[in-house]
Amino acid sequence: MKKRLWVALAVLVVAATLRVAGGAGFWRRYATAMLGGGAETAARLVMPRMRLPGGASELPRATAESELIAAEAVQLAADTARKQGAQALLVHRHGHSVHEYFAAGRSGSTEVEGGELSPALLALSLGALVDAGRLEPRVAIAAIRDATRPGEAWRNPWSAAARRRFTLAPPPAVLLQDLDGSIANTISARLWLPLGAADAALWGVDDSQLRLDCCVVARLADWMRLADLFLQQGNYQGNRVVSPDWIRQLLAADSAGQRHPVWLRKQLPWAGDEPPAARDVYWFDLGTDLRLWLVPRRDLAVLYWAGKGDARDTLVPNIILRGLLDQAPAVSGSTELNDLVPGH
Repeated sequence: MKKRLWVALAVLVVAATLRVAGGAGFWRRYATAMLGGGAETAARLVMPRMRLPGGASELPRATAESELIAAEAVQLAADTARKQGAQALLVHRHGHSVHEYFAAGRSGSTEVEGGELSPALLALSLGALVDAGRLEPRVAIAAIRDATRPGEAWRNPWSAAARRRFTLAPPPAVLLQDLDGSIANTISARLWLPLGAADAALWGVDDSQLRLDCCVVARLADWMRLADLFLQQGNYQGNRVVSPDWIRQLLAADSAGQRHPVWLRKQLPWAGDEPPAARDVYWFDLGTDLRLWLVPRRDLAVLYWAGKGDARDTLVPNIILRGLLDQAPAVSGSTELNDLVPGH
């Protein structure tokens, strides 16, 4: 009897201790972060959700040849992705969808969590206020950095940094200016509807309990729309969403000349046998298994959902880069991998 009592007391103590840090949702998100969960797994943990209204439209499409990409290169990249067990490969150039490969059960409508790209919704929404002269750029940048500042001590689940990372909190006060009914409706009007994106989801309950530094759930196709917006310097399909000047401020260059978003202090590097085949490449990780590569001077976006492979590997994006006919010698009739990626 005493043994059972001690066991019961121990269980109560453990439960109370866990509760101090957070509820079941907190611990699921914490465990996923510790184990390195993928973009689709992270999407399932975004609860509760607020609807981000959209108005889905068709993506503009073009052939590889019309966008001056060797068809052999695109096919080789898709074949390589398939052999590596990839879940998806999407290629856009000049705002057009050039190629899509999806594994069984995947499509452009598959929803994933935005990872390092999620804060872009906050940053771009503030851009509308900056462009209208209602908010100083330095104030907006400071608000973005404050909302996304890292907490290095989050691995201790009882730390303030962990609570900050895995629980809801008030959004930046500057975003509350000129609301169109709610923050979700405001972001929709300023960004999501102009992109023609479908409904997405924000992590939150209302305007006082809402996170915009992470955890936006959207379709693969709509993350590519956001990529095209960055590549086209704030324009999307001929319509200005934010100014080119604001895009340049969001993508400041570091001391080495490498561009990176102001909300990211540190990113995982590239992997593979060689560096990216362009000097102006930057990227966003949408989870541990999905990377969005952007090449501004080539107006190229490559989303690679690695699945069993490594999303950081430069192999697949480099095949596409070396297949650009307006930036490199034309690809011959050979489709050998070594012709496009030397050393393989």
